Amino acid sequence: MTFRARSENTAKAVLSALALSPTDEQTKAVTAVIERALVDAVADANRRCSQLAKACCSADRDLAHKIADEIERSHQALIANLSSLR
Repeated sequence: MTFRARSENTAKAVLSALALSPTDEQTKAVTAVIERALVDAVADANRRCSQLAKACCSADRDLAHKIADEIERSHQALIANLSSLR
């Protein structure tokens, strides 16, 4: 499931729980806020994982670099894919 789809489902659930009937524009705004929060959470998790890989594998810096590089490439691909949704 894409971030956009997750964001839309979450926005609908939140608005339904609040018993609100927002306009399409308001629903899109809420969806955008939720999507941005998801992207930020993934980026933060990516940074923490990279730092952990470097700290965990300090004895084998080459392996840590390879893991961190792979995580960074995945992160860049994710951002590129998300940017193309807009």
